[in-house]
Amino acid sequence: MATTKKTAKIVGKDDLSHLVANRAHVALKEADMIIDALTETVREEVSKGHQVRLIGFGSWRLTPVSARTIKSIRGGRPVHLPAGKRVSFRAGTQLAEAAKAPILKRASRQATNTRSR
Repeated sequence: MATTKKTAKIVGKDDLSHLVANRAHVALKEADMIIDALTETVREEVSKGHQVRLIGFGSWRLTPVSARTIKSIRGGRPVHLPAGKRVSFRAGTQLAEAAKAPILKRASRQATNTRSR
């Protein structure tokens, strides 16, 4: 697992394969195939315009993007960007709560330390 400047760990596909294999008690090759199958299926279904939803985890869908004009970072000239589609992901309730949990734990720990002084 790589780390960024803020010491946040980045879990890559290889790391994820190991974690899934351990959690599901399957061989590493099987876990890798499962992850590949999941990502390919999500990619295919979203590209067809379908919404892919994993309850509690999140959902992927295509979102229309309007045509717009932006300033070029080189020279500041206007550049026209045509309308298109972009993939959007919305976190499910359980994933969103899991993301908040470390912050809540840290905040309650700080409140406890402040009270004991």
